[in-house]
Amino acid sequence: MGKALIHNWQWKLLSLFLAVCLWSGLITQDESLTREKIFNDVSINVTNADTLRRNGFIIVSGLDDLPAVRIRVDVPQKNYNTVTASNYNLRIDLSRIRETGEQTLQVLSSSSSNYGTVTDISVESVAVQVDEYITRSRIPVRLNITGALPDGLYGGEPQVDPAYVVVSGPRSLVENVVRCVVDYDLSTLTAQAGTERTAVPFRLVDNDGRDVDSSLIDVTSQSVSLDSIIVSQTLYTAKTLVINTSDLVVGTPAEGYSIRRISAEPSSLVAAGKDPYISALGDLHLAEFTDQQIDVSNMRATVTRNISLTKPSDIAHFSTDSVLITVEIAPD
Repeated sequence: MGKALIHNWQWKLLSLFLAVCLWSGLITQDESLTREKIFNDVSINVTNADTLRRNGFIIVSGLDDLPAVRIRVDVPQKNYNTVTASNYNLRIDLSRIRETGEQTLQVLSSSSSNYGTVTDISVESVAVQVDEYITRSRIPVRLNITGALPDGLYGGEPQVDPAYVVVSGPRSLVENVVRCVVDYDLSTLTAQAGTERTAVPFRLVDNDGRDVDSSLIDVTSQSVSLDSIIVSQTLYTAKTLVINTSDLVVGTPAEGYSIRRISAEPSSLVAAGKDPYISALGDLHLAEFTDQQIDVSNMRATVTRNISLTKPSDIAHFSTDSVLITVEIAPD
């Protein structure tokens, strides 16, 4: 027996090695022979979210904390060492949802002749909460202005772009939205005259001024998604001017009477406008900014008139629209 084993032992050993190789090759090419393999911490994909919205539904909870799962698969021998968890495409299909409320979705997987089949998934289903998906248009944009303008400047009325937005999302949230609020801080503006445009974040609020959770709401304008609102603010140079009443009063009081004093209330005002026009102004001569005059011809008593101001094109703002002029007339 021993002589038989050791006779030509090199050839016998080589034959055994070749037999094993041939057997291994045949095994690996036989797709009917599989081996079990386990993958841990496999992510679940979410598919057809757009289809779900087109069907008029949206997931409001249940997808935020999808668990990482363990899967057991039967893999053909020839691909055992190359297969990965992604080959089985673990997923939940949102297009299968047909109604609102709590829905249970099966965790699906893909099978193929190359990579085999999934035989066990540690989490077989996921519970989600479904709401109607609705859209509301022409939600107004409103400014919540805080802070103060830089010294020496006056700001016109800020303008927002867009003035209205469209909101889409779960009915339970969207139906509560009444306006889009932009918190606009004037103190952040550059301290120089001119127009400044700023992209400012916004929030959605209900009728009581409370914030509405916007994480599930799409805000758009002309089909473009928005994450901010453009606020345009024009700043003008501001200057305090003393009111000058010369040339405003015409005529002569009655004989034996004279003008003792002419006073203005207020005695000064703030004017804002374009440079260099504003910077060049000294006193504000009322006669140049109104078409009214005070005629004291033959007057024997003090005269009081409210004079309306007219702004030329280079002035954007007067701190008052009118000035109260008092002409004191007394006997000589």
